[in-house]
Amino acid sequence: MREIKLAATLKHLIEDGEYSGNRRLVSSDLGITPAALTQYLKGQTKPSVDKLVTMADLFGVSVDYLLFGEDNVAASSGTLDYGPLARYMEAGLASARADGAVQSAFVAKIGAILADQVAAAAQAAARRPATFTGMLDHYQALELERYSLESSIAAMDLDENVVDVEGDIEQGVAAGRFLTVVAENLSRKRSYHFILAPDMRDRDSRVRQFRALLRQHQLTQADVDRCKFSVAADTFYVGFCIFKLDVTALRKHSPVLHQYVEPFIGGDDRIGFTEPASSSHYGVSLMDASHRRLAALTLERLNPANRKKGIRE
Repeated sequence: MREIKLAATLKHLIEDGEYSGNRRLVSSDLGITPAALTQYLKGQTKPSVDKLVTMADLFGVSVDYLLFGEDNVAASSGTLDYGPLARYMEAGLASARADGAVQSAFVAKIGAILADQVAAAAQAAARRPATFTGMLDHYQALELERYSLESSIAAMDLDENVVDVEGDIEQGVAAGRFLTVVAENLSRKRSYHFILAPDMRDRDSRVRQFRALLRQHQLTQADVDRCKFSVAADTFYVGFCIFKLDVTALRKHSPVLHQYVEPFIGGDDRIGFTEPASSSHYGVSLMDASHRRLAALTLERLNPANRKKGIRE
């Protein structure tokens, strides 16, 4: 097979022909950009067959001459032999097939990776205990709280937010995973109101520890102040909470959870469940509209705002 000399021949025709080296004019007459012409001249890309014919017509030469620098004329008939052009097309098709094979392999690799990830996710889900319809496990409750704009929580204690650390080397408290979400929400200018059980042990010191741990998350004082604590005006026996959700963000970023909890979200974008996300129980029960209304009334009754019974700093 003869050597393809397209780049050299094209350069010769431009430099020594009637264009006198005016590449910009050549690219304009060919209907291509100067950058594309430069790539042809450097042999970095190959023109299509249609473009080859256009070039040959422009310079008044045969395609054979453009490709090989000479015309291949059959001795017996004097007609042009188009075999080289056919071979050029075959080379282009072979290149396209090779590119297709590479692309297919790439897609197959992506498919294998996704299949492994789906399998891993299925195994992780299988290891988590199942919940009944209308219930959330703590992983789901934690995820739901990330989309809460306003959180009102009647809490029996703060033990899941403030974790005691007791050991031979270190003693004190550390932030639980729920406090970390509280800090993230406060940093986004969202609000919390914890209404604490009147008989909660070490209530004042626990709240001081809670606030100190919040400050360790680089929150401003204004952020910390949006997390309010009150002592309930009456005794209650089970914790519960009501979240006002950013439903748009929940639907966009956690569509599976949104689909699951959507029937329990009210028209005011509020959702409620018994036992706050930081309870010691495994699961929480979502409230229907009737129970959510009763829970809101109960929060109002427990709120001691008019009695001035707050928490000491």
